[in-house]
Amino acid sequence: MFDICIIGGGVAGLMLAHSLPSSMSIVILTKEDSFTSNTSLAQGGIAASLAPYDSPSTHALDTMLATANHANTERVDLLVHEGKALVEKLMSQGLPFDATSSGIPDLGQEAAHTKRRILHAGGDQTGKILMHYLLKQTQEKVTRLPFHTVLELKIDEGRCTGVLVSDEHGHRHIIYATHVVLATGGIGQLYSQTSNSSVATGDGLSLAYHAGAILEDLEFVQFHPTIFTLNGKSCGLISEAVRGEGAFLVNQDGVRVMNDVHPLLELAPRDIVARVIEWSWQKNDPVYLDARHIHGFEKKFPSIYANCVRHGINPLHELLPVRPGAHFHMGGVQTNDVGETSIPQLYALGEVASTGVHGANRLASNSLLEGLVFAERLATRLVENLILPGQKRTLQIQTHMPHGELTNMQLRMTEQVGIIRQENELHEFISDFPVKRLKLCDYSNQQIQYFHRYTTSSLIAKSAYLRTESRGGHYRHDYPTSSTDWTGKVIEQSIYGVSIGTRKIERKETVK
Repeated sequence: MFDICIIGGGVAGLMLAHSLPSSMSIVILTKEDSFTSNTSLAQGGIAASLAPYDSPSTHALDTMLATANHANTERVDLLVHEGKALVEKLMSQGLPFDATSSGIPDLGQEAAHTKRRILHAGGDQTGKILMHYLLKQTQEKVTRLPFHTVLELKIDEGRCTGVLVSDEHGHRHIIYATHVVLATGGIGQLYSQTSNSSVATGDGLSLAYHAGAILEDLEFVQFHPTIFTLNGKSCGLISEAVRGEGAFLVNQDGVRVMNDVHPLLELAPRDIVARVIEWSWQKNDPVYLDARHIHGFEKKFPSIYANCVRHGINPLHELLPVRPGAHFHMGGVQTNDVGETSIPQLYALGEVASTGVHGANRLASNSLLEGLVFAERLATRLVENLILPGQKRTLQIQTHMPHGELTNMQLRMTEQVGIIRQENELHEFISDFPVKRLKLCDYSNQQIQYFHRYTTSSLIAKSAYLRTESRGGHYRHDYPTSSTDWTGKVIEQSIYGVSIGTRKIERKETVK
């Protein structure tokens, strides 16, 4: 019996463990080794208003503008104010960062930020270095169980009391804990093109759904504009920071594709850039990133440079073919401002959670910040050891495991629930992949893992079908503009049905 069971070992899970007192017994479960996560792949950095020319209020305004009038203003305020203080504290405690010759942070520029405020480490290796730092900080505090896949959350009297897991040998065990934290990351592997880690399969959303938790904003998927793509295959992410340093997007004739599209050109919000690139590809007009003029590219972006060269293209002299791929999920398990879900003793942090700070379109480099900030907030709440009464509800169980082929489902997610969506294709997808509820433990480990992918894919498609407008990362070809009828409205899904909630999106006149 543990005090805290953390499912996932990226920035959110590790920061939570780091922030909790050593007196608590903590176990961290990871599907693969302790280092495999989206965090370790994060090239961009951490957004924080560290410079004297910047402020949390400016960071908040940039965030709200990028999130397509769908972010929770109060949560954004928490993010930028507490984020600045927390990043400064971590830096003072030894978190590595890139600095100028005078020792101050060498801050980078990314899309939709009006200031240079991106803290980097190792150029384009921020996530990897942050992981090393947090793993070292927590090595004496936690029990690590790598190669443990969570199959089901255990619910007793309306509360989450533990998890059913499969270990590296395929043997099943129940791990009991007073508090269970979902920090399972993203959903990129539900799509055929993605920048995400192999473990980002959306399991956490399906686990929470089957446990009875409320999920929200599932339709909002961010597709990174610049996935290095060769012969139709994703070969790695090319960070937004490359465009921040001046790289251009051009077609095969050398014409800049963002001309006359947006005043920020290549630094427009990601959803806009991604759609322009995808439309161009669909017209058989490939898009390339021209970074040849960036001085010192190989030093500023060492891992990107090495990856490109490994695939036979030198970015110092050649154009880089790029196409959008699934990158970040703005929606997730509904939480309050300390990570509590609608189920007592079950919590969610990081990309699997929906805190409301990303709205319909995440601002670049706010994701690592979110993981850090809300992990620390949850740690404070867990120390208070609040256990709320659960609510017994009757669940209807179906008996037939859906069948299907994973690759086909991924391709259909890309084609029908991807960057450009429309009613008939969404309806076809949810008809072919209807949401079902099963007694999961009756099935094999492999079947359960497939079913978690199936469930999350279907839930995303259903939300996309229901939202009859375009907003941020959700673009409907048949409803190409935002609708005032949908402004501030949130699609919530649970095993008990679909409902429409509201969000506090009103901007304050000043953000102190």
